[in-house]
Amino acid sequence: MTPRHEFACHSDNGLRPDVPGGWVLPVLVRLEATSGRCLISPLALAGAERRSTVFAALAALESDHGMPPAFADLPLEWFVEWLLSAEPAAIVTAFYDDVPGLASAIARIGRDPLRAPADYSLLVALLSDEDPRGRRQAQCLLQADSVSSTLLRILDRLRTSYLRPGVVRAIRTPEVADRVEQITDFLLQSCRRLTEDDLARSLEEGALFNLHDWASHMLLWNGDELCDLPDDEDLRFLRSAREFGRISERYGSDLARDSSGKILNAALGVAAYAEWKHVPVLVELVRMNDGADTVWVCQDLHGPDGAQLSSRLEQDIRAALRRRGILSLAVTHRPGVAFEVVERFAHVEPASVLRVCEAA
Repeated sequence: MTPRHEFACHSDNGLRPDVPGGWVLPVLVRLEATSGRCLISPLALAGAERRSTVFAALAALESDHGMPPAFADLPLEWFVEWLLSAEPAAIVTAFYDDVPGLASAIARIGRDPLRAPADYSLLVALLSDEDPRGRRQAQCLLQADSVSSTLLRILDRLRTSYLRPGVVRAIRTPEVADRVEQITDFLLQSCRRLTEDDLARSLEEGALFNLHDWASHMLLWNGDELCDLPDDEDLRFLRSAREFGRISERYGSDLARDSSGKILNAALGVAAYAEWKHVPVLVELVRMNDGADTVWVCQDLHGPDGAQLSSRLEQDIRAALRRRGILSLAVTHRPGVAFEVVERFAHVEPASVLRVCEAA
């Protein structure tokens, strides 16, 4: 066996030695041992295109592709020499046939191998697929700055409408792709007129910078299924983006602000907003569960432009809500303790609710 050559700290092309790791290293060790030719040291100093091409060839050896027929009856050391000297495109074609764009994609993998040998077969499958989804995945691969196992998994998880280079480029991890998919299903459920193409265009324009604000923004423009509570003689619930916009003009812009998340809470069903029919009051409810039952609780009451409600009006509204089964929870105190003492010394907020609860 030819001894492995020692190498200097820097190669002629200025690269520092970088011994391949992961699944590649055991394959290289076996190939060196059986061929008697040094392969690890030259690859440690090779450029990115040579390394990525050799790794693709090793992945083929580890899979069903096996050794190219042209090398089946030749000495193994000739094969190793060919890996280190042949044109990268010729090596790719010998192992994977003539797949359009494959040599370019493999060259953009860089100096480290893909996560597993099977990922190279996945890459070939994506570039060979002729159905509409496959062609869109191939377009994203061919326009990507670099190719990685992470990119392959993102392409696999995104719906076809999102397979656009601008969208894929902005999604950094498969986990982000999963979150985008989940939010998309939710938005399509809450916005009947919204389409996947509408959402894809908004993602291309930079919405992935903040998924929370993106979801809120889509709801504020398109939401129309935002509440499952019926109106009654006292309450008119906000159910659409138009109603949120109209009410915000009276009760404050917080309702129609992306970052407030109020319309998002309504669409998720964790909150509901209604206008009191008798006098201008915005009623804010929150859905709660004690582990057995789900109840609605009045979280706050707002007058126009933040005006305070009189104690009598607030008590009347809360009493009407209670008749409908909507609770008004408040911290209270042990009987016999003066309210003024509790209000002054208790470390709870808001202490002013204690008197309302006491009087009710």
